[in-house]
Amino acid sequence: MKSIDDSLRNRNIKEFVKHPRLKMLDEFVRRINTERVADGLKPMPVSAIAVKTSHLSLEDMDYLLKRCSQATNFSRYFFGSLKPK
Repeated sequence: MKSIDDSLRNRNIKEFVKHPRLKMLDEFVRRINTERVADGLKPMPVSAIAVKTSHLSLEDMDYLLKRCSQATNFSRYFFGSLKPK
């Protein structure tokens, strides 16, 4: 029987897969913050983007990510599409 210490040292981190929602949140935060830092603004925390997208389903978030990636300005399209009409 292996000891707990051996099991913890030899574990493969890639076995622990993130939830798809967290992967998309990471991508939103990374892309938005690169534009914000380039414009001289402070980066937004993950929690701010998570609150903005909390009402969206996984399919809606996937669609939004694809549409934002195709836009010329990622963050402008992101925040513009979340505004109520």
